[in-house]
Amino acid sequence: MKAIHSLGILSLNRAIGGNAGFLLTNKKGSYCSLYNAPSSRYQGLFYFDEKTMDMHKFIESIEVADSNNISSLKNGFYFAERAKGDVIESFFMPNGLSSLVYELSGRHEIDLILDCKLSTDNREWGRYYEISEEDGKIIVKFTKKTDRREDSSDGAEEFVLYLAIKGNNDSYQKNDKWIERHYSHDEERNSPPFKRHVYNALRLTGSRFVFSMSKNKNNAIKECQYIFDNLEEIKNNEKRHFFEMLKNEAIKKILKNDRISNEVKIAYLSSLNSINNLIVGSKAHRGIFAGFPWFFQFWARDTLISLKALSKIDADFAEKLLFEHLNKISNDGRLPDLAGKHGSAALGNADAHGWLFLRCREIVENMNNNKEIITSIKKSVYSIRQNKNAGSARIKEYLKKCSSIISKKEYECNKMVYEVESSIEKSLNGLLKFHTKDSFEVNGKLETWMDTEFENDKREGVRIEIQALRLNIYKLMFELTQNQKYKVLENLLKIKVREKFWNGKTLADGLNDFTIRPNIFIAAYIYPELLTNKEWETCFDNSLKALWLDWGGLSTIDRSNPLYTDTSTGENVKSYHRGDSWFWINNLAALTMNKINKNKFKKNIQKIIDASAEEILWKGCIGCHSELSSAKELRSEGCFNQAWSNAMFIEMVDEVFGNN
Repeated sequence: MKAIHSLGILSLNRAIGGNAGFLLTNKKGSYCSLYNAPSSRYQGLFYFDEKTMDMHKFIESIEVADSNNISSLKNGFYFAERAKGDVIESFFMPNGLSSLVYELSGRHEIDLILDCKLSTDNREWGRYYEISEEDGKIIVKFTKKTDRREDSSDGAEEFVLYLAIKGNNDSYQKNDKWIERHYSHDEERNSPPFKRHVYNALRLTGSRFVFSMSKNKNNAIKECQYIFDNLEEIKNNEKRHFFEMLKNEAIKKILKNDRISNEVKIAYLSSLNSINNLIVGSKAHRGIFAGFPWFFQFWARDTLISLKALSKIDADFAEKLLFEHLNKISNDGRLPDLAGKHGSAALGNADAHGWLFLRCREIVENMNNNKEIITSIKKSVYSIRQNKNAGSARIKEYLKKCSSIISKKEYECNKMVYEVESSIEKSLNGLLKFHTKDSFEVNGKLETWMDTEFENDKREGVRIEIQALRLNIYKLMFELTQNQKYKVLENLLKIKVREKFWNGKTLADGLNDFTIRPNIFIAAYIYPELLTNKEWETCFDNSLKALWLDWGGLSTIDRSNPLYTDTSTGENVKSYHRGDSWFWINNLAALTMNKINKNKFKKNIQKIIDASAEEILWKGCIGCHSELSSAKELRSEGCFNQAWSNAMFIEMVDEVFGNN
C-alpha cells in the first residue's frame, strides 16, 4: 500500500507495509480512526459525551461492496482519503460537530458495520438495534440493557444512542446480521477479548453520506441535515482554519528552512495537526486528551508537558489551561492526576505541579521580554512628550492611547506574577510539610511518569527528575520574590543532589539507586544548572552506552538490567517502563543533547529525529506520533496518537532548527 502526505508542494509518498490507518477528530473529543482492516476494538467512529466524559463507539467499519483492498491512504491533514481499486473514499469530521462525512468518487454500495458501546465495555449481550426512516434520513437506535448472562440484573436500560444517516440516494437495505471480528492488533497487545460480534446493519447506495451521533434523536437528525445542506461551506471553513494555523511565524520559519528535509517538515506539521486533534474546546470541558484511543482524559502531567508546543497552535488556549491548573493546587502542594468527570481512579502525582511551574517559568521569561518592550515604549513616549510639538491634539490623543495600552499590559503582567507567586507559595508550603525529607522531595510508588510496577520496580522514594522539578520551583520563586530563603533552599538541595546522585560518571535514578534510566535527560531539560555542561556530556556519554538503541531511541532501562525486555508486552506492563522506548523521552533527549553539545551528540540527535519522523509518517496511524516502540526495532505501538510524543517532536525540531 502507498501512504501519501499531501500539502501542496510539501508532499511525500512511499510504499509501506503493515496495517496503516488515519485519525480525524471534531475537536470536541469524538474521533474517527479506520485501518486497512479492522484489527482493534478501538478503531472506528467514536462519540465523546461532554457531560459524562464517556467515549461511545458507533461505527465499526464502512466497507465498499466487492472493493475493499486498499491501494493507497492519503493524509490530507484535515481530511483523509483511501483508494480501493478505482474507488476513492474521502473522510472528514467537521469541527465542533459530532458527525462523519463520507464521500465516494462515484455511486457505490457500502456496508455499514456497527458496534455501539462504551469504548471499554466488552460485554456481548444486551445490545439492541432498531432501524427506521424519518424525513429522508435513516435512524439507527441502539439500546444497551443489562443481561443476566453477564450482569447482576436483567433488562435494565443503561443508555440509548442514535445515529442519523443521510445520503444522496435513498436506496438502502437492511442487512440485519451479526458477524464475528478477530482483532489481531489487540491480540498482539495482550488486550483481550480478541474476538467480538458486531452488527452488519445496512447496505447503502450513493456517493455522499453524513453520519451524525447523539444521545438525543432530534439533535442527531438536526445536525445531519445541517451538514448535508451546508457541506461545501463547512469543508471550506475547515480548510481555512487549518491553513490559518500555518501562518504562525515560528511555524513558517521551520517550513522555510532549507536545512530541514521535507520528511521532517511534514512530520512537524503532522505533529502540530495531531496535537491539535487532541484538543477539546467545548463549553463543558476544556483541555487536551493524553492520547487516542484510550487516554481520552485530561491528565495533568501530559497536559503540562505538552503545553509549550500547544501554545504554538493556540497561545490563548494554552495560557488558559496553565492558569486553570494554578487554581487546582491542593493543600499538599500537588495537582490532581486527572481533571474533569470520569470513572478513572487517580494515582498520586509527584511531578505535575513541577511541570506546571516549569511552564510558568517560560511564561515569566516571555513576560520579562514584554516588560523590556514596555520600558522601551515608555522611553519613546517620554521623548515624544519632551518634543515642542507634543501639545498638538493629535499627538496628545496618540500619547493617551499609548499610556492606556502600557497601563493595561503592566496590569496584566503584575496580575500574572501575583497568581504564579501565590500558587508557588501554596504549593511549597504543602510540599515542604507533606512531601519533603532531608531537603529531598519524596514520592510514593507509581507516582512518577513511570507509573507501573513489575517485580518490585515502582520508583518510590527520592527520584532524580522530581528533585530537578523542585529545584526549578525554588529558582523561579527566588527570581519572582528576591527572597533569599528560596535561594538557600535551592542551593542546599542542589548540593545534596550532587553529593548523593552524581558519582562523576552518571546521575543516579534515585537515592541509592544507580540504575541507568533516561530520566537524567528530563533532569537536564528541567534544571540544567545541576551539572556543568562538561559534566552533562560525561553523564550523557555513559548513559547512552547503556540505553542507546541503534534504530534511534532510548530504552527505559539499562539494557544489561535483568528487567530489560526488548519487545513490547502491551497491556502486560513487563516492558512498559523496562525496555519500551517512549517517543516523548527520545525527542526530549535529542533536544537536551542539542542544548548541551550539538556537535558532540550530532549523530544521536539526527538518528532520533529520523526515527521519530519515520514513525510519524510511515508507521501505524500515519501522521500521528504514537506512544512508544519496542526496544528491539522501530515500531508504532501503544496509544496511536500521544500528546506528549507530538509535543516533544515539535519542541525538538524548534530547538535543533528553529534558531538557525
